[in-house]
Amino acid sequence: MSRVSEISTAYRDALNVGRDQYNELVSERLAAAEEFYGQFLSTQIVQFRNRFSSQRGRDRLQEDIERVLGTRRLQFIAIDGTCRREQFSDMLTFFGGAYGARGELELDAGDHKVHYKRWSLEQDVSMVAWIPVPFARLEELQPQGEQFLATNEEEANVASVHTQIMQLAEIFLAINTITSSALDAPHLVLMDLSPSSVLANVAQAQDKVGLVGYPYDRRSLTKADIAVAYAQPVNDIFGIPSSKNIDRPRTIIASLLKEPIQRVNLNAIAQIYGVEIASLKRALDWLVRRGVLDERGVPLVNVRESWDYTKDFFQNICKRLFLQKDPTALQYEAIDDLGVLRRQWMSSNDLNFLVDVGMRMLIEVSWERKVLLYGIIKDSASRYFGRNYFGVTLETGFHPQLRNLTVNVLPWTDRMLCEALPRFDSHLEAPWATIEFDSAFMTLHRERDDKTGKTQVGGVMGRIANQERLFMKSLGQFFLSRAKKNPLMGHVVFIERLLQPFFDSFGSETSPESISIETNALGRIEPFAWRDSKHINRGQTVMMYLLSVLTKNHFAEAIGYPDPLHKADWGAKSMGRWVGKTIDSSTIVLSSNPLSDTFRTTRDSARR
Repeated sequence: MSRVSEISTAYRDALNVGRDQYNELVSERLAAAEEFYGQFLSTQIVQFRNRFSSQRGRDRLQEDIERVLGTRRLQFIAIDGTCRREQFSDMLTFFGGAYGARGELELDAGDHKVHYKRWSLEQDVSMVAWIPVPFARLEELQPQGEQFLATNEEEANVASVHTQIMQLAEIFLAINTITSSALDAPHLVLMDLSPSSVLANVAQAQDKVGLVGYPYDRRSLTKADIAVAYAQPVNDIFGIPSSKNIDRPRTIIASLLKEPIQRVNLNAIAQIYGVEIASLKRALDWLVRRGVLDERGVPLVNVRESWDYTKDFFQNICKRLFLQKDPTALQYEAIDDLGVLRRQWMSSNDLNFLVDVGMRMLIEVSWERKVLLYGIIKDSASRYFGRNYFGVTLETGFHPQLRNLTVNVLPWTDRMLCEALPRFDSHLEAPWATIEFDSAFMTLHRERDDKTGKTQVGGVMGRIANQERLFMKSLGQFFLSRAKKNPLMGHVVFIERLLQPFFDSFGSETSPESISIETNALGRIEPFAWRDSKHINRGQTVMMYLLSVLTKNHFAEAIGYPDPLHKADWGAKSMGRWVGKTIDSSTIVLSSNPLSDTFRTTRDSARR
């Protein structure tokens, strides 16, 4: 036997051993999942097949949609993004873009028709930006540090710029489409991302934002503007901001939105939110340092005007970047640490701030225009449902029956757990979904104190929690066939929707319930959830109906996935290939300097 054959045989044997061990683990976890499903999990699964199979039932649902949105001809847009990072020997090129597939969903007496629309020539269907950055200027994209000290943070920041530009393009395209025209503005926006995850990922200390001093519209961006921007959105119906500890400055800014020129009344705020005066005083001191208030609590800025200014600031940069293709859109003049005015590039932290502002704007315009905003996430390996949510509901007593169960180790991810359910329950038919739970459970979890051995609910570092009462999460499946012995199914996808007052007003018969959590680190936080499948959830029912009629299963490679998002993915990938060829062709401009290409590129270009 040759040496090559020995290596191949050894690899085959190792692969077989690993596969056998994996199958054994899967069998154990699936057995635990089946037992858990019979004991409790089945109560958390909502079946929509019977509701949607009746024409009269669909017509009543369409009447509900018309009552809220004012029409049965729903305009929709699905948005997907693409990005690329190309490295030359002395230059990096970052590219990010987004594409939108739009159409109309016509609802008529329980039936429906889907029409896709072409974009007119004067409409910019895509948001594209490419930014060539010389290595000589690359340090401006990174946090300032010592000259000869490289950090993992710097490498990660540079590596993520193209992703940030892509997210910025997707968000700006959604905002631009919603606000551009009242005639063809969408009633439904589908995005291939998790809005709550985007907000969590770009969260950062405000001092990291380097855009302070950016000149725009006869003044410059200030620390106060940044503080006000991070306090958005505000919604009294859903209780945003809340009384949790990290929201103390937001509660003060929220009071200023109602009375912009009045002195802050800490006693009134403490009474409204049920918090201590001492914590509000610390928050006030922090806002004084940011330039929002003076020491007496008198506003130094009009917070409404400040937020409007920051939104215009965002729109101006994005229009220059994506519509006008201005190569200097991400550059600005500001005074550096040495007191010298110089032109510099926005850092990764600055782009995070723009993405954050854009997402908060998107939430606001969706509320203002009554737009249904849904995020569809595929291939996630999260455990927010099977671990975080159930752990918190066990600890808080929201699901007291969990205390009496012995639950063995479940499958590794939520998707694996849910994709096993049709094998346990022969009556489960698509479309179906889990109950909805608050996106705050991305960060809220049950943990054990190593010193005392007691369990409690904690956030990230104990005190940080994602914004509650804003987005609701669930997992759903839109294709399931039992024509054969083993069920044929599409992937379970993660679904996220923005709460809307007309569906989810707290206190109504179909509203979610609050899960009360209070710890020293978190303060008091009350995320939303639906207790079980018996409780009617109008917002989820409408969402599952609209997504099911948009999931035609016409494409073998995208079974169980909404068709508009698949078309948007096509458009984004086509745009990415076209821009990629453009970037590749840029080597012609640099060909006068053979050292502009990396050694690997030069070597691999020689065909032998």
